[in-house]
Amino acid sequence: MKKLKVLFLATRDWYNPATTGGDNTMWENARYLSSVGHDVTFVAAGYPGAAKQETLDGIKVVRLGGIHSLWLRTFLYYQSHARGRYDVVVAEGFGGSRVPRLTPLYVREPIITEWHQIHRALFAVQYPKLLNGPLNLLERVTAWVHRNTLVRAGTEEWRQAFPSIGFKPENIFLVPVSIRDEWLRVLNGTRTTEPTILWLGKLRRYKCPDHAIKAMPGVVREVKNARLVIAGRRDDVVYEEELRVMVEHLGLQGHVDFRFNLTEDEKRTLINEARIVVLPSAVEGFGIVVLEANACGVPVIASSGVPEGAVKDDMNGLRYPFGDIQVLGAKIVQLLQDDALYSRLSQNAIRNAEGFTWSRVGAQFERVVSQLVPAE
Repeated sequence: MKKLKVLFLATRDWYNPATTGGDNTMWENARYLSSVGHDVTFVAAGYPGAAKQETLDGIKVVRLGGIHSLWLRTFLYYQSHARGRYDVVVAEGFGGSRVPRLTPLYVREPIITEWHQIHRALFAVQYPKLLNGPLNLLERVTAWVHRNTLVRAGTEEWRQAFPSIGFKPENIFLVPVSIRDEWLRVLNGTRTTEPTILWLGKLRRYKCPDHAIKAMPGVVREVKNARLVIAGRRDDVVYEEELRVMVEHLGLQGHVDFRFNLTEDEKRTLINEARIVVLPSAVEGFGIVVLEANACGVPVIASSGVPEGAVKDDMNGLRYPFGDIQVLGAKIVQLLQDDALYSRLSQNAIRNAEGFTWSRVGAQFERVVSQLVPAE
C-alpha cells in the first residue's frame, strides 16, 4: 500500500465542543486513514482553549480561527503550507463553515467533496423565508463549483438526489457514516421498561424537537407516566426558551426534562435509559444518533426527513410523515405498548448498527482515496 498524504478541510475537529455529525464523519474517516499508515492533516476552526496545532489520534490538527473567516484562512493556509504537498484533499463542500470554501477554484490535487445533505428543507425551517431563495442559490452555485470532484453520499437516497442540485451522477459514491466499536461492545442487557422517550442532538430549529413536545399530550393520555427527555448541546437559546414555554403551556412540566452539555458517558447512559429515540428533523444527512441508539438496542422513530438508509420502517425503527404530530404520537404509543414489536425492532437495531462499524466504513473510504492516486 502506498502511503498517501491527505488533507482534510473541515469545520470542526472531533474535540471541538460544538462539533456536529458531519464534522465527526470527516474526523472518523481521517482517523481511519491515519490508523492504516497514511499521513493525515485536518484543518478546521479553532475554539477557546484549543491549541493552534497538535497531533490527536495520529492526525495533525491545524486550527485556523473562527468559523466565519475559515473560507479565507483556508485559502491562505493552502497557498502557503499545502499547495503541491498532498496527494488528495477531502473538503466539506457546504454546511457548517457558513461560508463555502469553494476549494476547486484553487486546489489542484484530486478532491473528495463531503456533502452531507441537500439543505432546502433545512433552510425552510431554520431561517426566515426571505433568506431561503438566496441560500438555495448559494447551495446550487457551490455544487456547480464542485461538479468535477468526487462527492461522498451517506445514503442511497442522497446519492440519487445529489444530481438535482448539479452534481454529475458518475462522480457520486456511497460511503455511509460509521460508529465507534466501543458502542457495540456495550453490554446492553434487557431494555428498560420505563416509558422514556429521548430526543438527542444539537438544539436547532430544523431538528424539530418541538414536534416531540407537541406529541406528548397525546402520548401521556395513553401512557400516563411517559416522559420525554430533550438532551444534547445548546445552540439556539431563543429556541430553547420557546421550548420551555411550550412545555408549560401544554402542562407537561412533569413529563418533559431538558439535559444539556453532556459528556459521552452521560449521553450513553441516557440512551440506555431510553425506551425510544425520536428523530423528527426536517432533514438529516444520516443522523449518527440512529446508530448510537441502535447499538444500545433502542429503536428510532424517524420523520420522512431522515433517510431510509438510516431508519427503515418496521426494521430498526418506525417512520412517519415529517410534521404530522398526531402520527408521531401514535407511533410513540404503539412502540411503548406493543412489546412484541418493540423486542423485534430492538434486536434488529443492534444488527443494523453492526453494519456501520468504523473499521468497515473506514476501509470503504480508504479504497476511494487510494483509487484517486495512480500507482507508482
